[in-house]
Order: sequence, then structure tokens, then C-alpha cells
Amino acid sequence: MRASLGTLIALGLERGRADVTPEIAYIMQYSESGCAGKCAFCAQSASSHASKELLSRVVWPEVSLDTLLRGLSSSNYRRVCIQTIIKSRFIEEAHYLVRSFNELGMKVSLSITPVPESELRQFAREGVDYLGVGLDAASRSLAEAYERPYTWNTYWDFIRSGVRVFGRGRVVTHLIVGLGESLKDLLSTVEKLRSVGSDISLFALTPLKGTKAGKLSSPPVRYYRLVQLATKLIMDGHNWRDFIIYREGKPYINKSVLGLDADDLLEAVIIRGCPGCNRPFYNEVPGREPYNFPGREYLSKWKEKVAEELRELLI
Repeated sequence: MRASLGTLIALGLERGRADVTPEIAYIMQYSESGCAGKCAFCAQSASSHASKELLSRVVWPEVSLDTLLRGLSSSNYRRVCIQTIIKSRFIEEAHYLVRSFNELGMKVSLSITPVPESELRQFAREGVDYLGVGLDAASRSLAEAYERPYTWNTYWDFIRSGVRVFGRGRVVTHLIVGLGESLKDLLSTVEKLRSVGSDISLFALTPLKGTKAGKLSSPPVRYYRLVQLATKLIMDGHNWRDFIIYREGKPYINKSVLGLDADDLLEAVIIRGCPGCNRPFYNEVPGREPYNFPGREYLSKWKEKVAEELRELLI
């Protein structure tokens, strides 16, 4: 297995100090060669020359399953998030992992590539209660350009299957901001996800040396804040076409339509996901202003700066 370095530190299995402790135990399937998928932005990709200890900026050291289970059994963790990779018999292995963590009395979130609905129903019986889906790209053309392992329609069919099995709001679809998407495509995809019953978790593109996307740049903070705020408003039931307006070619949010207050604004930058998900520094460089904040306490260090960034998006 692999587990995030923060998780292993929290379990006492690695030395170090974490600025923010993961509130969920994050683990990932292991393969020496990584994932058989060829996603251009991923360190685990078969097309990547980056270290297979990486997923985004996070280091994921190797650990035996027995060691991990012993550590979790005496910990305060009550939920584990399993990240799968495409390899031989990965579905069968994922079932075994789910059962193993369920036997510890832990709730299980499963982030997996498209599998048949019958497999999802089996995962639900074994203890999975939240499903993560890496749609990642905001449009069909981007999905193809970044060499996603399944077709655009296959991902959408899988999201709908997940909602049928786990219920509305218990599927969390991942979207990467900064792949070259148009704002229209991105917000339309967020709106469509809400309509089919999925929640959304936003990620900022993290260019990693050794991946095909390694020479790209992370998204500008202003753009990311706009997407975060717009995503919150869409998930609250607003239509993005009603509140996005342009001035001198720049997108803004029409505050007169929405009646926003300061708390509404700041809530938008806190990580969305499964219960307790805070994925510390998944996209972030410690010491720099985060794209995604793991909680209110950490946000307090940046509160005035972020609040001003958000206010500047309103017109």
C-alpha cells in the first residue's frame, strides 16, 4: 500500500511534523510502475517519469497493509479514503481493502475509475458510503487532450450509477482547474454535476516535473477564487448565467443578484468533499497562500487577504 505522509505521521509510522493533520486516513493502492492510465497531469501515470511516491504534491510512502491496519486500529481515525490505480486485479484488491477497513469499524470513501454498477453495489454492501470520481477535465475535448483512460460518456454514466447506488450528495466528483478550460465549460459542468446529484471537489492543476503537463502553470489565484465562489453559488441552487458578468473582458460576480455576506464568501474556499475531508496541501506549497483551505482554523491565518480577493470579484 501507499499512504499519504501526513497520514503516516499522524499514525506514528513516519517521523515529521504536519502543519495540518489529515482528518481522514488517505491511502492508495500500490504498483511499482504506477497506474496503467496515461493521464498527462498525473505522477502515477504510465506516461509519467515523476516519482511514483507522488500524487499531486503529496508524498505517499510505501507501507504494508498489516502495519497500516495495526496503526489505524489504535488511532482516532473513523474514516479512510482509498485511492485506486488501474492495474491488474485492482477492483478485486479494492474489495479486499474495503472489507479490511470495515472490519475495524471505519467508514470508507472510495475514489475509483469507472467500474460496473454491480461492483458499486458490492462496495456499498462491504462498507463504502461515499464515492469519489475523477472526472478532472471540464470538457470532452480536454478529457481527450489529457489522455483520460475512459471516454467522456463513460465517466458521466459512472457518476449517474454512483448516485443511484449511494444517493444524491454521496458522490464527489473531482474537477481540476487550470487545464485550459473555458469558464463557461467549467461552470456548465459544475451545474450539470449538481443536476445529476453529485457534489464537487475542486483541485488546482499541480504541474509536476516528469509528467506531460509538467511545463504548464498553476491557475492564477483570482481565477481559482472565482471558480470556488461560483461553484458554491451553483451548488446552492443558482444558475451561473445569472451571476457571471464581464467588465473589460474580465469575469465578475454580480453581487446584487445574490445578497452575499462575508461568511458566504469565505465558506467557498474551504475544501469540499466527503465528511471530514481536508486533504492538507494536496495542491499547496506550505507557507504560500493555499488554493484550498483545510478548515476555518487554518483559514484564519489568511482571512483578511482571502476575503479581499473574494470581494474584488464582486461587482
